Order: sequence, then structure tokens, then C-alpha cells
Amino acid sequence: MIENSVLDIVAQGAWNGGTLVDNAMYENKGMVFKGGIPVTRATIEERIGVRTRRVAPLDERIGVVAFQDLLDTSGIDPARIRVLIAATNVGEDKFDPGPTSLFLYDRIRRLCPQALVFDLYAGCPGFNVGVEALYMLALAGMLESGDLAVIVGAENIHRARAFPPLDTANIIFGDDAMATALQVGGSAGRSVPGRIVAESRIDAGENFIDAIATALRPWAAEGRLDGIIIDNQMGRVECRVPATAARVQHALMKQLFPKEAAAGVFQNFRTAFEVYEGYQAGFAYDLMTAGGNPQTVQRITSAYTASGRYRRLAAVFLKKGEPVRLSLIEGSTTAAGSPGKGVVDTLTSSHGCFAGFIEANFDHGEVYGAMDGKGVFLYATRGARTHLSTLLSANRLNVQDIDLLVEHQANFAMLPLTLEQVFTEGKAADRTKVAQFLAEKMVVNIHERGNCSVVCMQRLPYDLARGALTPDTIQGFPVNRNLERLKDARLILYDSVGAGMTRSSFLLRR
Repeated sequence: MIENSVLDIVAQGAWNGGTLVDNAMYENKGMVFKGGIPVTRATIEERIGVRTRRVAPLDERIGVVAFQDLLDTSGIDPARIRVLIAATNVGEDKFDPGPTSLFLYDRIRRLCPQALVFDLYAGCPGFNVGVEALYMLALAGMLESGDLAVIVGAENIHRARAFPPLDTANIIFGDDAMATALQVGGSAGRSVPGRIVAESRIDAGENFIDAIATALRPWAAEGRLDGIIIDNQMGRVECRVPATAARVQHALMKQLFPKEAAAGVFQNFRTAFEVYEGYQAGFAYDLMTAGGNPQTVQRITSAYTASGRYRRLAAVFLKKGEPVRLSLIEGSTTAAGSPGKGVVDTLTSSHGCFAGFIEANFDHGEVYGAMDGKGVFLYATRGARTHLSTLLSANRLNVQDIDLLVEHQANFAMLPLTLEQVFTEGKAADRTKVAQFLAEKMVVNIHERGNCSVVCMQRLPYDLARGALTPDTIQGFPVNRNLERLKDARLILYDSVGAGMTRSSFLLRR
């Protein structure tokens, strides 16, 4: 345990199985990219940067395998686990009503019967959002020095049949699962949680998104909401991809900005983004607690005021057949000073106006994911500068101070374009500068594993530490050219983006 830390990553476990599948799997099936470009091994690599990906067996819960590997190999005491989070999008079975975290909890229930157990639905940034939630719980004194928490990220895209058979989104993803143990440090409890200042209950009916937004509007009119967390007990994948909270956020924004909504401002990427950023709309994500106690989401949400970054938040408990419970939580805590080691700061933001970029829809009696590739690309690249600048500047840093950037691997082409946005405030960047940073301060595995969704943030540092990454060249850019030095990186920035749309980042100091 480190005395001058609040929370730190101490161990990892992994699923390292599956079948390695190359791009030939998708040739000669009638699949085409936009513009009528045929899907071939070459065009996949040219457009996405993927050469191979791992495909899990249909009869294996890979999240459970990763968790068991953590328990078997790390030496952690499972009796000290106080929080267990399953971070996922589709998960291992899209028809599983959840929470999937119960499959994990069965492994340790006898040893820690009072653990806080929940699923977390925040898209691909789920791991980062989970780290932030744990950091807040520790700051607020809801976790104590020496306590352990575990985040298990798992996406079994092929088993879940997440997309229609000929949808090119299938090409992007690989199956993966990782489990990460975090330990609470000696600086936990340096702040206090917020308090509930107002509560209400509504009968929302089938149109619960607009109903919840309408109920939140008076609170938002009194002062901006920095976050919305919904304990989503609906048990349906279409209600969690994207998070219902993101849809509620946008329904609320349309009520707060009716003239802009009527003028079509939210139908344009640039203008919609500007309204959200100007208002500082905050974050929005779902969780699904085991046991479904309405007080649990209140407790988690109240911890968020502990850092001083988030001051007013809404906690919502949503369950079919029951009134929706809403709580307004406020904190008066000033910004907490950054600890010397471990997680030193976090930031999450959502733009519910883009919730339709990644969503689950019904198609001929089946539920499938749908992605607006162009929209996702725009959000991932153009949304980076403001978000990362906010986090880094609050800690008197800039991106060049970072020793290692762990960036979400959705599409290789996003990586250099994201760096361009960060380096040059949206203007054309020096390709040499971008290429050098990408080669020497980042690690890349999308060419070998595909987009591993929520697992990406855990897999990259794990593979770096165990020597599983190798130097290569992708789309003309050299990658993984500084691996030995990066193993000793002191200041690490984790940054991920995904469904919601949500971006979440945290700084880790060793």
C-alpha cells in the first residue's frame, strides 16, 4: 500500500485464449465498405489497420476466465475485495438481463459477502469510468486504506452476435477480457461525500427517457448538473447501448435549449458539440447494481462530489413496473489536491446528442448493434483536444509531459488524427511530430487484436508489461518503437471514447 496514494493499479489477470483469425475470414462474403469498396484483406488493413483478431469459443465466459486468472496468479486476497465491477457494452450474451457481474461474484461471494457489485455501461470507456468511480469512492472515505476493488472488462462480440452478419462493423472487433485489481491507498478519505438535497418519484411509463428529463429539468434550471448516473434495472441491451443516461442527458439539453433544438442545432456535429461544450453538460452513464437497492446509486453518485470537480449530480433508479426515483446530490468540497502516486486525476464527459452513433436496435426480431462510423470517427478525433486539455491543464501539464499515452484502439487512423487535434488545436499538424509521438510514447495492438472495446485500456499496458507487443508499421506509421522505456513510464494518461457518446480519461503516476 502506498501512503500518498488514493487508488492504484496493483495486478491484472487475462483471458489469453481464442482463435487467431485473419482478414481472409471476411473475404468473398459480399461485404462492402461505404462507397462500394469490396471487403478484402488489403482494404481492411488500409481502412482500419486490423490484420488479425481473437475469436472466443462460443461456450466460454471469457470475463470469468480473466477474473479467475487474476485470483490465481496475482496473490491478492479476495476477502479484501470491496467493489466488483463488470464493465461492458454487449458483454458475453446480449440477451442476458444482467447484471453480468453476478457470474464473477459467484467466485468470491463467500469470502466477501458485503461487496458492492455492479455492471457499468459507459461504452468503450467503461474501464476508465470504473476507475473514476472507485477513485471518488476512495476520496469520499467510502473505501478504506488497504481495500481492493476489481474491474473486469469483457466483450465477447462473436459469441454475442453483436452485429448483422454482413455488417462491416464485425470486421473491426476482436473478443477480449481482462481483470484489473486496484488498491486503496493511505490518502483515502481526504474528502467527504455530497448530500441529497432533493428527491422525487415519477410514473414514467414507456417514454421514460423524456419523463426523466422533464423531472430533472427544474433541478438543472437551478444550476448545471455535472453528471447523471442511472441504476438501469431494465435488463435489455437496447436500454444500455448507449446508456439510457446519455439519452436522458440529450432529452434534457433539448428542453434547456428549445430554440437551438427547433433550429436544428443538434442535427449538426459542430454546432451540437459547441452547445454541449459551452454549457459543460457533464457526464452520463448507467450501472446495474446487484440486488437493485435504490440507495446504492445514491451512495455512488454522492461520492462524485469528493474531488471538487463535480458539484451537482442526479442519481436515478429505473426499474420496470416501479416509479422512477430521482435524487439531487450536492457537495461543497473544494478541489482536492492531487495525490503523489497512483491515480491523480480523472475526467469524464458525455455528449448525448451523439447517442445514435452507436446503438442497439431491433431488426427482424433480432437485436443488433448499429454504428455511424463517420460520426464515431469525428467524435473520437475532434473531441480530444478540449477534453484532454481540461484534464492536463488542471494538473499543470501538457501532452508532451506524458511518458505514455494509452489511447483507445477503435481504428488505427484515429490515432494520428487525434494527436493532430491535440497538438495543433485542430489545424494541420507536423506529420513528423505526430509520427514520433505515436512511435515513442504510445503502444498499439489494433493490428493484432482488433478493437477490443472496453477491454482495450486494460489490455495495452498488460501486453506492454509482459513483452507481447512488437515493433511494426501500420498505414505508413512506425509503432511500438520504444517499448523498453515505456515499461518504466512514470506518468501515464489513459484516454478512451465510445458509446454515449462518452470520453473518459485518467492520469496515473508511478
